[in-house]
Amino acid sequence: MASGCGDGQKPLTLLFSDDSTLIFARRMREELQGADPRRPVEMTHFKDETALSSRQLDQLLPEGPDRVVTGADLAADLASPERDAIITSRVYGALDDALRVLPDRRSSPRPCVVAFLGGLDFFPEQGFQRRRFCDAVYLFPRSAVTVFRRAVAPPEDGWQELGFGHPAALMPEATDGDLPRDIFFFTQALSPATKRGRVHMLRVMIALARAYPNRTVWIKLRHLPDENRNHLHQERHDYPSLLAAMSPLPLNLRLTDMTMEEALEQTGLGITCTSTAALDLVRAGRPCMVHLDFVDAYVDPLVPPMRRLFAASRLITPLEDLLDLKATPHDPDWLADMFCPRDLGRRVLDTVARFHAADRSQIQDRPSVAP
Repeated sequence: MASGCGDGQKPLTLLFSDDSTLIFARRMREELQGADPRRPVEMTHFKDETALSSRQLDQLLPEGPDRVVTGADLAADLASPERDAIITSRVYGALDDALRVLPDRRSSPRPCVVAFLGGLDFFPEQGFQRRRFCDAVYLFPRSAVTVFRRAVAPPEDGWQELGFGHPAALMPEATDGDLPRDIFFFTQALSPATKRGRVHMLRVMIALARAYPNRTVWIKLRHLPDENRNHLHQERHDYPSLLAAMSPLPLNLRLTDMTMEEALEQTGLGITCTSTAALDLVRAGRPCMVHLDFVDAYVDPLVPPMRRLFAASRLITPLEDLLDLKATPHDPDWLADMFCPRDLGRRVLDTVARFHAADRSQIQDRPSVAP
């Protein structure tokens, strides 16, 4: 449960409300505590916008949250000197509203608000504006730092620092030994958008299972059917129901709701369409295929931005190569633009320290800080 304030240090608050934001919070906690094990970190459940099932909460945070807060609690936290920082991958409406009306943005002893992107941001303009009043904004790819500053003017009465990085996009480390043999298809709630597109991907997985009977082919579900009905991203055609109508199936084709970390441990080759799982695979040093030529891809709004973000990666894989399991190593220049050094926790702590040390009554904007 709640982390103690060791050595008199004020806690860092990590916000979450659904599976995506909780996965971010878990990873960010790991980076922060890796940089300073004594630093207290509060896993804080924002219940006003919750879209977590009890299964997901038990699976992803079995010890439970340190705090459960409302929008009114967030506003009170923001006006209080009791916390060092509020760190989030979603700028919730209640937090944004409280930031906009701060009476003394420059000099009040309050927490530093650090906002990350929610993951792969296919339509960043709205997300950029949502982060305008945050004290620090961490972005990726690296080029997004320049784009953000061109698009978003810093608050006239505040201090703001830009940084590069995300805990889902840490520079991969070399893997030791032979990779596992299992093949994983990492699904995504919104894409493929049509039933025909999803059936296409299932037929591909069935074909792989039959072509490689000595390898297990897993379909990694984002969530279970009828789970997370309040989630921001609603799944219209769930894979278990579609697969049930396609029997008989190969015995080595299996569904799973295991965590991403568990899946990566077993993955010898990962396949996805438009999911952030592509970043997870690269970060974990696993071969990755991004398949964007599925049926009805031309009507899927997530395909063009995914193709743009991964155009230089060498990971976009046509169907013929996918069926032959011809994975291509990622491009090193693309990797350097997309993935940040593994000192992210230390850099975030340094940002928070600079915020508290700065004479914010004199500083309106801080130049972007790059590793």
